[in-house]
Amino acid sequence: MLRDSLPTYQTPRDNDLSVAPNFEVDLVLSFIDKYVPDFPAYYLSTKDSEKENRISDILVNHFELCKHESGGYIPFRFSKNPTQAESDKETDIGVFVMTRNQTPLPIIEFEAKRFSESSNNKEYVCGVRGGIERFKRGHHSSHLKVSGMFGYIQSRTSSDWFEKVNNWIKELSDSNVDKTIDWTGDIEILTKIDSFPLVEKLYSSHTRKSTNDKILLWHYLIELISKN
Repeated sequence: MLRDSLPTYQTPRDNDLSVAPNFEVDLVLSFIDKYVPDFPAYYLSTKDSEKENRISDILVNHFELCKHESGGYIPFRFSKNPTQAESDKETDIGVFVMTRNQTPLPIIEFEAKRFSESSNNKEYVCGVRGGIERFKRGHHSSHLKVSGMFGYIQSRTSSDWFEKVNNWIKELSDSNVDKTIDWTGDIEILTKIDSFPLVEKLYSSHTRKSTNDKILLWHYLIELISKN
């Protein structure tokens, strides 16, 4: 169990060759994989709003509670709206290493979007507030190679929105006339990686034209629909 593997954790030194480059990020993702399936029940039991920002607040609180309840030493802090050094566009959730040995920058960041009948669902992908687009333009996570997104599903199903998101990416690839951003169709579509109760985990890789590199995104589509 994760809680049994963490009690003696120490922040790796920069010159520690025995530690994989993405060790800390992988640890955070493993933590999310373990505890995000419990979030829908927690959210629905405490729900006082269907607004995106409020849901993200409750999600951060959920992860922080899971850290303390797990009984192990988990040296990460989940935080709402981490500031960006080079951009005034904040992501919704950032994860920091709890150490004084480095500048407090998130080691992974997440943008969050609602999928509902009343929201602009295409903003998961593109637009002024477009989630994936902001990562591609370097407005989010310009200092990172790996980040992610949370999709709060308030209508329909994960499969429905998965299909729509990929169709929107393909449409952008076919019709894009904006020379400041590249959309590369099938290369950037989401791929299913794992399924948890009420949560689908997906992966995508995206070009960043401004820095001539790529950013990898992990997507968690979380069903928050009451069954009553």
